[in-house]
Amino acid sequence: MDRNLVLVLGAGKSGIYATKLLLTINANVLLFDENENIDKDNIYKILPDYSNYVFKTGQISDVELDEVKLCVISPGFFRYNEIIKRIKMRKIPIISEVELAYLRCNGNICAITGSNGKTTTSSLVCDILKKQYNDVHFCGNAGEPFSKEALNTTIDSATVVELSSFQLEHINTFKPNVAAILNISPDNLDRYNNYEEYIKIELNIAVNQNKSDYLILNYEDDILRELAINNNLFKGRIVFFSSKRVLPQGFYYKDNSIYYKENVKSLKLIDVDNLKLLGMHNYENVMAAIAVSYYMGVPFSVIIDECKNFMPIEHRIEFVRERSGIKFFNDAKSNNPNAAIKAMDAMKGKVILIAGGKYNGIDYGDFVAKAKEKVKKMILVGESKKAIASKCRIMNYSNIAYANDLEEAVDIANSYANVGDNVLFSPACQVEDQMESFEERGKIFKDKVKKLR
Repeated sequence: MDRNLVLVLGAGKSGIYATKLLLTINANVLLFDENENIDKDNIYKILPDYSNYVFKTGQISDVELDEVKLCVISPGFFRYNEIIKRIKMRKIPIISEVELAYLRCNGNICAITGSNGKTTTSSLVCDILKKQYNDVHFCGNAGEPFSKEALNTTIDSATVVELSSFQLEHINTFKPNVAAILNISPDNLDRYNNYEEYIKIELNIAVNQNKSDYLILNYEDDILRELAINNNLFKGRIVFFSSKRVLPQGFYYKDNSIYYKENVKSLKLIDVDNLKLLGMHNYENVMAAIAVSYYMGVPFSVIIDECKNFMPIEHRIEFVRERSGIKFFNDAKSNNPNAAIKAMDAMKGKVILIAGGKYNGIDYGDFVAKAKEKVKKMILVGESKKAIASKCRIMNYSNIAYANDLEEAVDIANSYANVGDNVLFSPACQVEDQMESFEERGKIFKDKVKKLR
């Protein structure tokens, strides 16, 4: 049977715009989602009633799969889904929405991934590039879907793509001019067979680069340093940044300032006191953003001016308000223990921590160790509170309380806080099913904090 159909799996924004991209090249498309109750209005607002696309929910028949010549998978669609197994049995090629968008994208591309910090870094890079390029596109994990923005690019465009591991699955040719891997720590392990599989997928951002491309890596990440120094995996030109040591080449932090060293010459770029971002992890993000922007062709003078003006992004150690000498910070984007550890480190003074969310089997040992050092009281909410509390008991940390929901947690945290304390909402967990996104839980926290009297 002749195959002439492109199957797009997942009818969220990425899938919808992947379909729209395919329609511009006159492909016949079947857009599919397993959720039979999906809001179809969002789809029909973006996709007009073309005769060469069909939208379907529920199940796909074997007869329909026999018509498929290519499958495009949205990042939210589970890679081990039973439908994927049926597609692989038929030897139908599978590509990601990111791969599809890349094939259509023009101009220069920089891409940023990592377990933590990628939205802050990508947003800063985007702001910097806008000072140098007339046409800048920000997309991927934050911003619009890559497949939407790709349609609007030209040879003069600069595109910043923030990528999660979900989006780096099923990569074949994707090759950014400049790539950055900020760090690697256990994350999304409920989606992967093991930690090694997660690491391998994160590395897909650079697997197709060549010696004309640049790869920015965190020297203080043991995994990345080992892979870069002792393996031949990366073909791009590697540039390190470090928050702990002076590097012979690259970007580094020393004595409250960020430096760039090339050959034997060191250039002081910026005093971190001139940044509006808090914490060493953010200084790492700034170093990565400077490196990406520099190798995208932006002069240091332009880069540094924009770094000084850059404001923290919403939901990432976001200052909400000060009430009666108590400061409240919203770190709702913290979806793993390492992110919460960095948020705790960024706090000056004692911390009342609100944590918890979806439980996916991650170990909380390092998280509790940091809490013993920094946290005056920890209020636990959500599905993961039992697992976190169990680890607290094992590690002899007893300063915990429990809340039924986030709003109650804010009340409890406020009752324990004194003048000079910081109430920090940093979940260290992914969003639970009853909430749609980290933005929603961040809004709930901020709304409740603003109502405190």
